[in-house]
Amino acid sequence: MRRSFVARVALVAVVWLGWPPGVAHAQPVSYQLKLEVPAGQKPQIRITGATRVMGVRLELERDDGKRFTLDQRALERNQAVTLTIGDGAAGKAHYQGTISARQPAWSEPIQFATVVRPALTVGYDADHLDLDGHVLQFTMSRPAGAATLTAIGEDGTTLGDGAATYARQPAGTWLAIPWTQPAGARVLKLKLHAESSDAGVTEVELVPWSVSIDHQDVTFATDSAVIADTEQTKLAASVAKIQEIVNRSERFVKMRLYVAGHTDTVGPSAKNQQLSLARAHAIAQYFRTHGIALPIAYAGFGEGVLKVITKDNTDLAANRRADYVLGPVGAPPPFNGRYLKAHARWAELK
Repeated sequence: MRRSFVARVALVAVVWLGWPPGVAHAQPVSYQLKLEVPAGQKPQIRITGATRVMGVRLELERDDGKRFTLDQRALERNQAVTLTIGDGAAGKAHYQGTISARQPAWSEPIQFATVVRPALTVGYDADHLDLDGHVLQFTMSRPAGAATLTAIGEDGTTLGDGAATYARQPAGTWLAIPWTQPAGARVLKLKLHAESSDAGVTEVELVPWSVSIDHQDVTFATDSAVIADTEQTKLAASVAKIQEIVNRSERFVKMRLYVAGHTDTVGPSAKNQQLSLARAHAIAQYFRTHGIALPIAYAGFGEGVLKVITKDNTDLAANRRADYVLGPVGAPPPFNGRYLKAHARWAELK
């Protein structure tokens, strides 16, 4: 919202400066101050000539000792000029000094306080996003005002939208905004427009999108990370599925492919960790050499994220697997729950 200039100082005094006795000369300029602005802007003073004026000068000292001088060579009658005050530093500041003109000679003290409001920022995390229920929770860094949200699908079209108003909840309060969308549609990203109650505005994009690739797991020989020729048809099918999703959505989101390797509980856990990493790397390398040009990250989780919970030294094929997941570049890996607790390190395929 654009705010108009608000007059903060009334200049009504008649000033006697160098004129013959009995002749009064009114002030040669008037001014208005815009003292409160959002981050990224500076307070302003608009000076208007009451007559033709030469050498208008504003000399100010801020309460931190920093000095500012603003000059305007000339003003015609009723001509206005807008000058910015200070350096745009966020927070409240007090100024005092003088506003003057060289011809006609005139000077007057001036003092005022300015406020540069801090930028409005939005906070959110995966734990406060319910994709199935179509509700986002987020925080504002300033008292809450209102928000609108647009859900974008995998093909870049709008799935639905939502809106909410708030009752000046304090900064940091979790705020909910629901949205509507067709059943079964997958959200690629959410566009959030947030407004604080003190006129701060910001827009952010959230990309909660990820796709797990349904596939047949590769069977490796015991203690081996070599992909057998008989297993390559499984990986070729996965390549086709990955490429299909890439072709559909790459115009709207930059993607990374994640390959997570796992083992069962047979053998030492440290050895299983290394084995799962080597197998994940082998699969990632296959994807790269067979046409997947996306960035690819891989990690080994060993026996830390079992699909089926078993006792130690249990030989179970369901736990000897790999996960293939597409997620957006620039976002955290699209894994949660026990994956986060496993603390595996993702490596970028060279």
